Amino acid sequence: MLRPQTILIVDDDPTIQLMTSAGLSKNGYIIQQADNADQALASMQTDAPDLVLASVNLPGRDGFAFIETVRLGQAGPANRDVPILILTALDDTPSIHRAFTVGATDFITKPVNLALLIERVKYALAAAERAQALADAQIEQATACRMARLGFWRYDPATGHLQWSAEAADLLECEGLPASREALIEQTADNDRYRLEAALDSAVAGGRGVDVEFTLWLRDDQPTILRLQSEAGAGPSWLIGAFQDVTALRAFEDRARYLAEYDELTDLPRRRLFNRLLGDRIRQHGRQHWSITAIGLTGLSRVNTLLGINAGDQVVATFAQRLKEILPRNALVGRLEIDTFVVAAPVAAVDGPADTHEQWLAPLARSLSVAGEEVFVDFSAGTSLHPDDASDADTLISHAQQAQQFSRSRRGQPRVMFYRDIGAVDETGVLSLESDIRKALGEAQFFLVYQLQQPLSGGRFNGVEALLRWRHPVHGVIPPARFIPLLEENGLIAEVGEWVLDEACRQLAIWHESDAGLVMGVNISAQQFERGDLAERITRIARRHHIDPRTLELEITESMAMQDPDASQRTLEKLRAAGFRLAIDDFGTGHSSYESLLRFPMDTLKIDRRFIEAVADDPRNRSVIRSMTLLADGLGLKTVAEGVETQRQRDYLHALEIDAIQGFLIHRPMEADACAGLLAALSEEED
Repeated sequence: MLRPQTILIVDDDPTIQLMTSAGLSKNGYIIQQADNADQALASMQTDAPDLVLASVNLPGRDGFAFIETVRLGQAGPANRDVPILILTALDDTPSIHRAFTVGATDFITKPVNLALLIERVKYALAAAERAQALADAQIEQATACRMARLGFWRYDPATGHLQWSAEAADLLECEGLPASREALIEQTADNDRYRLEAALDSAVAGGRGVDVEFTLWLRDDQPTILRLQSEAGAGPSWLIGAFQDVTALRAFEDRARYLAEYDELTDLPRRRLFNRLLGDRIRQHGRQHWSITAIGLTGLSRVNTLLGINAGDQVVATFAQRLKEILPRNALVGRLEIDTFVVAAPVAAVDGPADTHEQWLAPLARSLSVAGEEVFVDFSAGTSLHPDDASDADTLISHAQQAQQFSRSRRGQPRVMFYRDIGAVDETGVLSLESDIRKALGEAQFFLVYQLQQPLSGGRFNGVEALLRWRHPVHGVIPPARFIPLLEENGLIAEVGEWVLDEACRQLAIWHESDAGLVMGVNISAQQFERGDLAERITRIARRHHIDPRTLELEITESMAMQDPDASQRTLEKLRAAGFRLAIDDFGTGHSSYESLLRFPMDTLKIDRRFIEAVADDPRNRSVIRSMTLLADGLGLKTVAEGVETQRQRDYLHALEIDAIQGFLIHRPMEADACAGLLAALSEEED
C-alpha cells in the first residue's frame, strides 16, 4: 500500500487555508499548515512534505524569498527539490517569470479553482516522482560506470575531433585524453595503431560500429588497455559509443592464464600446456622416437609434515632445477602434479635399454639441505615410448604415469619401469592380463561401482558416477589404471563402454522406481565418441530402460573432444538434441579448456582432482579454481569437484562457490546394492 502524500500549505489567510485544506484532504492528502515562511521552514526541517503550496504575499519573508531559501537547502537537503506551487493574485508576466526564476514548480491564481488546483497538485507530484526516478537512475548509471571503468566518446570523421565524457580523465586517472584522432593514434602503442585506424576507417566507410581493444599511453609510468565500442552514429558522419578501461581485467586474465598453464613454484608447464607442447613436437617430427618419463618424488608429504610446506616447496624447486640442468636442450619438462614431473626427450630408437634412463636419472637422487636438515630426495619413474606405446601426447603421458605408479608400488625395483613391461609383471614376475581381459566381458567379470555426488549447499545426493571395475577370477579386483589401457589397445573399450551404458541405465531405472532422484554420470571413451552413430546408440539404450535422457549425463574429456573439434561439435549437438546432459571431465588437464567450453554445448564442468588435492594448502590452486567457477557461472555451467577427501578441502571449495562434490569424503565408490541401501537409509532419516 502506498503511503499518503503530505502537502504543506503556507498562507496567512484563514479562508484560503480552510478551503484548500478541505479540498485536498478529501482527495487523500495529509495536510500541514503554516502562517508564514519562517514557520514553514521550521516545519519542513522536522517533517519534509511531498509538495508545498505557498502564497506570494506572506508576512515578513514573501513567497519568492521563501522559495529561494528552500532551493538553497536551508530547509534541509531533503527539501531542496520539493515541488512548490505558488498561490498568487498577481497574474502579470513579470510575477510569473520571477516565480519560475527563483525555482517555483508551477503557479495558480487566486481566487482558487479547487478542481484545477487538485489537478495541478497531481501533475506536480507525478512530475516530481519521475524526476526523482530519473535522478536515481542517473546515479545508479554513474556508479555502475565508475565501477566498470566505463565512459563515453564521440568521433567526428570530418574534423577528426574526439569528445570524451566529463568524467573520463578521472576514470582513467590521467590529466586529459586525446582530443583528435591524430593525437589518439600518436598515443597508441605501435603494434596496435594499424588495428585502431582500420577499425575507425571501416566503421565510417561501412556505416558500422567500432569494437577494438588497444594499448594507450595516457601516463608515462604505465599503459592503459582501452576498449572502444560503438554502433553507427545518429548522424551520417559521426560515431558515438562507450569506452572501458580493461587493464585490470586483462591483467587478471593473464595471471589466471599463467596459473593455468605454468606452475608458479618451478616455472614449468602444467599438464595441459605440456600435453600441447608434446603434441606439437610429435606432429612436427612425425618419424622421431620419443621417451616420455613421469618422475614421482618419494616422501614429499613427510617433508611437508615434519618441516612445513615451505620446506616441501624448497625440495620441489631444487629437484626441478636439477632436472633442468641434466636434460638436453631439446627435451621438454613439466610438472604434472604436486610431486610428479614429466620429461619428454627424443631417442635414437624405442628399444634402447632401461639402463640409459637409469643413468641420466641417477644424479637426481641425492641429498639437499632444507630448513637446517639434510633431506634425501628419492623418486620412482615410469616411461612410455612413442610410437610403440601410443601416438598421441595425452595417452603417452598417462601411460608414463601408470608405469611410474607401478614402479612406486614395487618400491623402486627397478627405479624406472617401462609401460610396455607392466602387463608382463606381477608379484611373481610372470603375469599377463592381455589374454584374460578378452574373456572378461563374456564371463561377466566386469561390474560397476557408483560414486555419489552431493550439492555443497547440502541436502540429498543428486548425482552418481558409474565407474567400471574388473573382478579377475584369480587376482581379484584389478585397478582401472591397469586394465583400461589394455581395453583401449585391444579395441575392446567401445564394446565394454556400451555395456557400461546399458548396465548404468538398467540400474538408474531401478533407482528411479524408488524415487531416488539421481542423475547418472557415465564416461564415454574416445573410441565410442568417434562413432558416428553414438547418439542413436545411447538413445536406444535409454529407451530400452525407459530412462529420461535428462537424467543421464555423458562425460567426455577435453582432449578427446579437441582431437577433431568439428566432428565433436556435431556429435555433442546430436546428444544435446536427444536430451542428454553433457559434462567435461577432468577439466583443466586438457589442451584447450576455454575453447572447449565456448565451442561445445555443455551442462557440467568437472574439475580434476589434481587441483583439489592442494586446495587447502596452496593459494595458487584456489586462484585457478576460483577462475574456473567464475567462468562456469558466466557460461551457466554447473561445477563439480572430483576427488574430495577431507573436510578442509570441502570448506575451501564451499568458499570458492563450487556447486557439488564427489570423493571419499562423501563415500567410497559402492556397488549398486550398497549404494541403494545408503540412499534408503538417508531417505528414512529425512522422513
